[in-house]
Amino acid sequence: MKFQLKAIAAAVILAAAVPAQAAMDAPSTGNGSFVLTVFDTAANVRASFDLGVSYLGFNQVAAAGAVSNVTDLGTTSTWNLASNPDYASAWTPFIAAATSANIRWAVTAGDATGTGAGARGYITTTTNPGATGMTNQMLINALGNVNTYINDENFFGHTAANGSLFSTPATNAVTLYTNNRVGGSTAGPLTVVSGLNSSAFVEQRTLSSTTGFNANTSTLFANGASFTLGSNGVLTYATNPAAPIPEADTWAMMLLGLGFMGFVARRKQA
Repeated sequence: MKFQLKAIAAAVILAAAVPAQAAMDAPSTGNGSFVLTVFDTAANVRASFDLGVSYLGFNQVAAAGAVSNVTDLGTTSTWNLASNPDYASAWTPFIAAATSANIRWAVTAGDATGTGAGARGYITTTTNPGATGMTNQMLINALGNVNTYINDENFFGHTAANGSLFSTPATNAVTLYTNNRVGGSTAGPLTVVSGLNSSAFVEQRTLSSTTGFNANTSTLFANGASFTLGSNGVLTYATNPAAPIPEADTWAMMLLGLGFMGFVARRKQA
């Protein structure tokens, strides 16, 4: 009896000491998590952040599921890595260890399931949108690389829902991004990493056919969609703002002005 009580007490203490794991979804789930990765190869540090949105939540290809409205004019989403406690636990030590000029970052999500056209794909930030020369096999390889990366990050431990991880060395991120394995291979055409205080386009690559090695389909997000990561730790997704609709009194003033201009023109003709 005493042994059982001690075992229960030990289990309770262990449960309290080890934080609950909230793993990111890898592309192999069919609806991978959007993951922001930041790294500094000189300082040899990295951090990853689960942004709480999914591949299908941003999907723009009908074959892969319902098309989202994230490219609507004026759409904006922000993630404050410095003030959100779940993110700050990784951002604060990362930014303290890294050098701003050396920081690189990217946002990626993927779907590695299915065989039909548009079934598999990933959405990523890119500084080289619409790059040609990427094949179906490159896309499949890239999804496998992203899958391995996220599973490795989960192994090291995301400790909060929609949380983050700070770790050293930066090997995982360097392998995926600096070697461009998210571009399909070490010689892939798609450049995805950006510097701090800079913006990157958003692009979706999908399987173009069920067989063969045809060039895969590239869909660049419309309306100027981009991600921006500032040195203040704020990540922003935004499209161009919609043109403001004039108020009724504005329309009235415009019409009055046009009428006056017409009157002046007639007087001059007379």
